[in-house]
Order: sequence, then structure tokens, then C-alpha cells
Amino acid sequence: AADGRILQAGRIPNPEIELSWNETPTNFNIGEADERDIGITQEIEFPTRRSGRIDVATHEREIAKLHLERIKTLVAAQVQKAYYETRFSQEIIDGLEEQLHLLQDVQRLLSDRYQAGASNYLDVIRGKVEIARLNNDIAEAKRDLQTRKAQLNLLLGNDADHVLVLTDSLLHSPSFVDEDSLMRTLLEKSSALKIAQRTVFRQEAAVGLAKTSYLPDFSLGIFHQRRAEEPPFNANQFTGTTTNALGIELGISIPLWFWQEPKGQVQEASALRSIAEVNNSHVARRVRASILNAIAAVKVADAQIRVFDESLLNDTRDIVTTGIAQYQNNQ
Repeated sequence: AADGRILQAGRIPNPEIELSWNETPTNFNIGEADERDIGITQEIEFPTRRSGRIDVATHEREIAKLHLERIKTLVAAQVQKAYYETRFSQEIIDGLEEQLHLLQDVQRLLSDRYQAGASNYLDVIRGKVEIARLNNDIAEAKRDLQTRKAQLNLLLGNDADHVLVLTDSLLHSPSFVDEDSLMRTLLEKSSALKIAQRTVFRQEAAVGLAKTSYLPDFSLGIFHQRRAEEPPFNANQFTGTTTNALGIELGISIPLWFWQEPKGQVQEASALRSIAEVNNSHVARRVRASILNAIAAVKVADAQIRVFDESLLNDTRDIVTTGIAQYQNNQ
């Protein structure tokens, strides 16, 4: 569409073919008209006006390209987010099913010990309750997985029930972020910031285009002219002679009422340029703040994972190991 608007911006006015008959008899027989003109007229814009329109349309095409790149980035991010959420849902199901297998083993062991008088009935009931709760959690997790798979399929352009097999894992390696370098890189890549900057350029070109409305347009025409009853008149040519000649027409528009439409166009374009400049500053601050927030979120997540890996999991393993040892000793 933007390419089409560039072609339209470079439009050239269509020429006009003109035919006129003068001194036509009252019976409207134009073949007996004494004067006949046949010609072609071409309107010519002031030279900078057409190039100004093309400049504005070219900036619009660049803005459209940046919008496309921004949409691609956003869609890719949505797909990645949906993918990892789906993979995480699968991990939750795998973990719950592993817990269920362990609980079922424990339940069988408790039943055997209860029958042998080495355990009480409350332990058996507690095991059954935990198994029932886990089955409910697994059902809920499977429903969540189906919902996330449907969302991922829609983002990928598939039917909601398309079969997806996610193969990679959710292994994590700590991120070491150089904030200054990352900030510069992401600011340079930001399509939103580039769009705001390009919009300023577009509005500057629009101001230049608006100023051309103060300039005149031209017209150029060339005609074939036929004139009857022209001198000399004599006894042999009582009605005179018929001559053929070439006529040239040159016209120029006069921007007389320049304080009306031209002034208004310049005023509007200048205001829109100011708006674009303010918006550019706002977008730059907003993008910078978003990058800082994202970096902070990554650092917090890394810290949480390190605590989980280095402390919580190790302590939990110790608790499980101790519990197993105590249970084996009938404690």
C-alpha cells in the first residue's frame, strides 16, 4: 500500500485536448465555422511540489517497514512466551505424575505396614487423600496444558487441535548482562523508537511540501488554428483567404489568497511536526524505561534461580534423605 502511495504522490496531471469553433453559423454547422482551434494543454506543477509529495510518501513507506519489523518482533516474542509456558505446563504434569507414582508406592508400603501392625490407619487415609489431591492437580494441569497448546497453535497459524510435540528442556544458565552495552544495542534495534524518529522526518518533509502551496503552477498549450475570411480580399477572392497557423498558450496561476489555504497548510504541518518531536522524546524515555525494567526482571529471576538451585533444592534433598533414613528406622 505504501509503495502504491509513492506512485500516486508522483502523479502528473493529465493533458487536455481542446477543440473550439468560433463564428459558427446560426444553424450550428461547425464545418462552416470561420475559426477552428485544435490543441493540447498540459498543466505543470511547480517543480518542487511533486518531489515533496514523493519525499513524504517515501518516509511513510519506511515507517510502514518499521511497523512490519516491530510486528514481527512482537509476534516472535508472543510465540516464544507461549512456547515456554506450554513447555512449563508439560513439566508441571511430569512432576505431578512422578509425585503420584511415589505416593502410590508409599501407599502400598503403608498398607502393608498397617496390615503388619507397624503403621496406623491415619497414615493410610492420609496417603489416599494425597493421591486424590494429586489426581485433581494433574487433571487441572492437563487442562491448562491443552489451553496453552491451543494458544500456541493459533499463534503459529495452526488449528487449535493440531498435535504439537515440544522437545527441548527448560534448563537455565545464568545471564551475565552488561547493562550499558545491552542498553545501547536494544535502543539501536528498537522499531518503536525508529518509527518515532522517522515520523519526525516525515513531518519535516510535510512542512516543506506545505510551503510549496505558496508557489504558482503553470500550463502550456499548443494549438492548430484555422482562420477563414482573412486578407487579402480581391476580385478573385472576394471572401478572403483561409490560413492555417500554430498557436502557443502559456499560463501561470497566481497564489493571490496566500493567507488562507497555503498559510493554514503550513501552520498545520508545523504543528504536526512539533507533535512528532514531542512524541519522539516520549517514546525514547518509554523505551529506555522498558529496557531497564526488563534487565532488572532478568537479574531478579537469575537471583531467584540461584537461591533455588544452590540453597532450597539442596536443603530439600537433605530433608528427604533424612526423612527416608528415619522412616527406615521406624521413626
